[in-house]
Amino acid sequence: MLRILAALIASVGFGLIMAAAERAERPLARLLRIFLRGVVALLVLIGLAIALGGVAMEAWWAAVIGGLFLVLAGRMGWKLRRQRLANPEPSVPLTAALANVRWRRFDSELPFAQRQQARLARESIEGFLAERQSPSLTIDHQSLAVSLERRVPELIDTCLERCKRARPEERRRYVDETLERLTEIGGEAERARQEVRAADDQRLQVLHRYFDGVADRSKQPELPKP
Repeated sequence: MLRILAALIASVGFGLIMAAAERAERPLARLLRIFLRGVVALLVLIGLAIALGGVAMEAWWAAVIGGLFLVLAGRMGWKLRRQRLANPEPSVPLTAALANVRWRRFDSELPFAQRQQARLARESIEGFLAERQSPSLTIDHQSLAVSLERRVPELIDTCLERCKRARPEERRRYVDETLERLTEIGGEAERARQEVRAADDQRLQVLHRYFDGVADRSKQPELPKP
């Protein structure tokens, strides 16, 4: 009886965690789903152990309880599958995945204190590249975007390649010098991003003022007809 009650409590708790996973931010939701998969696997093992032990000892009540655990695990697994199908993970382009691997490998060569510096440089570079479809890009901005897309990956890959067979002092020099360049180009990318967004903001403000004038004209009272 106590085991059945425990199974019911587990079912209710599972439902509450499922509800939390649906409303949580993506990284936390992913962790909750991993935890729930572990719970399902544990319930399957418990159910099999109780059911098989009950059959071996001809204790049919134990076999029934084990079956209940298996049914509960099946229901939980089905709910998890339905939630995954209803909220699929966003597809990430292959180039983005490769870029993430490249930066993670570079981070692994850095001391902890310098990883924040590398993260800021990466965010600045990616922030500017996110604006590359803007109509406000100048020729200099376009040239910078090409350099960031092509030459920054080459810089990181070359640094990592040189670090493979390097001595510790050589590896430290390679990484420090590369991080210095990435920080500089990250600052340039951030300045370019602010310039592009400021230009786009001006276009938006012009449209705001235009429609403010349209709204003012529509509010003017109509002149009486003669």
